Amino acid sequence: MALDWQAVAAETVERLRTLIRFDTTNPPGHETPLARHLADELIAAGVEAQVLEAVPGRGNLVARLRGTGAGRPLLLLSHLDVVPVEPQRWTHPPFAAELAEGCVWGRGSIDCKLATAVQMQLMLLCRRLQLPLERDLVIVAAADEELGGTNGVGWLVSEHPEWFDAEYAINEGGGFAVPVAGRPLYTFQLAEKGSAPVDVIAHGRPGHSSVPHGDNPLFALGQALSSLGKSSMPHRIIPTVRAFFEHAARAQEDARVAGDLLALLAPESHHEALARLPVSEPVRLMFAAMIRNTCAPTVVQAGLKRNVIPSEATVQLSGRPLPGVDRETFLEEVRQIVGPDVELRLEEFRSGLEFENADELFCLAADALSQHAPGAALVPYMQTGGTDARFLRDLDMTVCGFIPMREEAGKDYFELCHGHDERVSAANVAFGVQVLYHLLGRLNGL
Repeated sequence: MALDWQAVAAETVERLRTLIRFDTTNPPGHETPLARHLADELIAAGVEAQVLEAVPGRGNLVARLRGTGAGRPLLLLSHLDVVPVEPQRWTHPPFAAELAEGCVWGRGSIDCKLATAVQMQLMLLCRRLQLPLERDLVIVAAADEELGGTNGVGWLVSEHPEWFDAEYAINEGGGFAVPVAGRPLYTFQLAEKGSAPVDVIAHGRPGHSSVPHGDNPLFALGQALSSLGKSSMPHRIIPTVRAFFEHAARAQEDARVAGDLLALLAPESHHEALARLPVSEPVRLMFAAMIRNTCAPTVVQAGLKRNVIPSEATVQLSGRPLPGVDRETFLEEVRQIVGPDVELRLEEFRSGLEFENADELFCLAADALSQHAPGAALVPYMQTGGTDARFLRDLDMTVCGFIPMREEAGKDYFELCHGHDERVSAANVAFGVQVLYHLLGRLNGL
């Protein structure tokens, strides 16, 4: 049966707009109304679906379209919550889902209601067309990803593991095109960084502000912050990152660009190579973060009132350890930067993760992509942040991040994700549905 892709795209765009209009800002999340809306749509189409709540109001959508059982299930994973906004800084209201300049504007239009809308469309298409799927098709659209997942995938894996018996999972975190020297590289996420929320604490002597002294903890904290701003953590390369730059180099026509991409893999040459690469500044920063652990200061706390010198000053760091890095190694790298005169406190540490056994999935995704973007280069990729995939690391499953999006002028997805004026083009929504429909067919022998 031939598909009217224009109609499919229009339906997916309207679904995305509907999803955005549900304000699921986390905290508090309040995902249940949206999860129920999606469950009702699937049930009306004849798909098994339900809403599971860890606590009242934190709804998780789970759904299953039965296949023949010839292959293990395919999981489509996304999340329904979004990060907070500053509405006054947006061109269009963040929850109005306005369609303007060919784009859907709104919080979640990329992270991650785009994935939910596309995955819902795929399941509905399979149901309407009565496709003879070899695998069950499972959707999990979870709550609480943006604040740790304890009411979302973390809870579901523990309490409802039957929804995670799958060979492959297609998640957020990859698929977007990264332009290098005019050549778009489509990302196929197979690894991601972990989490290390480090507190750097400076201690000093309190006193009256009218009698300043040198034992003010803000001075010591300032020196630590200055060092963080001037220094980088050591160069480290994990297998997925090595594969990223090697694939990227092979895709280049300019030998000098290819050489600089490979030079990023060597500690002695990566600084100069990174500076020379013809990429945007957000891409340059992403590359820099892919080849080391990172630790960014985000919150400073000190003082009781203006006329009191505090006894303690703290900066919260958002640490992102690579796969394979342990707690002690990470803290030592931070210590080498901030120096011995401050205290380091790290209560929770989670290393990054890397999925293996993805060769078949990668090849099928490359084939699907090439059908809709001839000559496109697909590259293994490590997300510099984290996703709900961390809860699946110990399961017998390979998870990839792959929601395909073409490069578009004036839209840098690194800056739009969690940024002001988050938006996605209707053309990219259509592109994502078509590529993933092709991939889904290949995974089911169609």
